[in-house]
Amino acid sequence: MEEVETITDEIVNASFTNAFDLLIGNTDFDTLSNQDEFYLPKDYDDADTVLQYFEEIEDYDKCIQIRDRKI
Repeated sequence: MEEVETITDEIVNASFTNAFDLLIGNTDFDTLSNQDEFYLPKDYDDADTVLQYFEEIEDYDKCIQIRDRKI
């Protein structure tokens, strides 16, 4: 039987941070794949989903950067 990993707030934050970095061009899949492991949310390429997450945790600096990329 496969071990099921518990999704923690830390994993959720790491996945959305990775999605943010992909969206604004701070990283790419090659760089992420060189890590031991990395996480992405299901809709990692949906700017609105990523924006909503950072609004919920009140990281408005990232919100501004996402908003400016969408324009």
